[in-house]
Amino acid sequence: MKPESDTISKILENYNLCEYCTGRIVSKFVRKPTSKLLGKKYIKKFGKLSDNKCYICKNIFDDIDFMLSNIYEKLYNLDFKTFNLGLILKNSFLERDDLIKSKFKIKGIENIKFALSREMSKKISRRTKSKRIMNDPELFIQANFKDESSTIRTKPIFVYGRYNKNIRKLPQKHMSCKSCHGIGCHNCNFKGLENIESIEGKISNLLTKKFEGNQVKINWIGGEDQSSLVLGNGRPFFAKILNPKKRNRILRKSSNLEGISLSELKKILVQPKGSIPFKSKVSIIVDTEKPILLTYLKKLDILENAKIHDPSKDKKSLNKQIYQIRYKTLGKTSFRLDLFADGGIHIKSFIQSSDVTPNVSGLLQNRCNCRKIDFKNIIV
Repeated sequence: MKPESDTISKILENYNLCEYCTGRIVSKFVRKPTSKLLGKKYIKKFGKLSDNKCYICKNIFDDIDFMLSNIYEKLYNLDFKTFNLGLILKNSFLERDDLIKSKFKIKGIENIKFALSREMSKKISRRTKSKRIMNDPELFIQANFKDESSTIRTKPIFVYGRYNKNIRKLPQKHMSCKSCHGIGCHNCNFKGLENIESIEGKISNLLTKKFEGNQVKINWIGGEDQSSLVLGNGRPFFAKILNPKKRNRILRKSSNLEGISLSELKKILVQPKGSIPFKSKVSIIVDTEKPILLTYLKKLDILENAKIHDPSKDKKSLNKQIYQIRYKTLGKTSFRLDLFADGGIHIKSFIQSSDVTPNVSGLLQNRCNCRKIDFKNIIV
């Protein structure tokens, strides 16, 4: 008997193994791909008839159809072309596998977890006409053989767009759900928000319905007060749709959502990391405590190309610049101020008395108050 046949014979004489585990271990000796048929051949040749369960896997391969039926039920109505599969097994499976490999000095064969995952993945691929990939799959499946459960997680969808705000008294962001603090729960219908009467809520509602996602997270490029308008080309934003069921739906470039209009909508592969620099054209109506004349407003000319220092900001955004400034009196105690400046300047603090320097109230030596701030254009 050849040495490898002698080893295989000793393994099968001492341990009752299933066709899957036999094929996996034998493949190393006979230099053939592991398979159930290979295991069946060598069990017939060297094994003993037994009703006992496989020493290594306890016949877990016979249970995968039950697990797969649980998974298929959750995959129903999902759009995906690629997936990956993760398994949770009791440590005892791997320990018994390692014991045989150590006892018989077997190296370089796949372990029980890998073999089980490969077998399940083949069946999922055939059933769903999809492909298993390790990096960045559209779907991740976790099969837990400890409690016979499974969980499904889909890859987020990222969307870029711009919004114009055409009505006042509509906040940009909304309060997080008090029950789940923005995570998503039954009380907020898994949106993470108290309600949808905000720009965030309206955009979230549109994208959740479109892609049947659980929740939407928005990364804003700047912000505005609820009383402000956003005109011109609109304010850019990035949205992340969590656990979408539908990936293949067409997203129209524009949409009207009662008070806001969306444009340039498109799916993107991933949203940029970190803060995105931008510039804004802003029109501000300012009320003054004392009468103001055009000759006094000329003091503001010093602000053109000036750096604005805000001690409340972090070091990266500490100094912002104003590139252009225009002004016009509207009455004895009011004027309009038009700015073209870096995004991130706190406009109210810049106009009113604050620690921001230079400061409009300070330059005019007249207490100023922002009555209205409208964004005419936002440039990224």
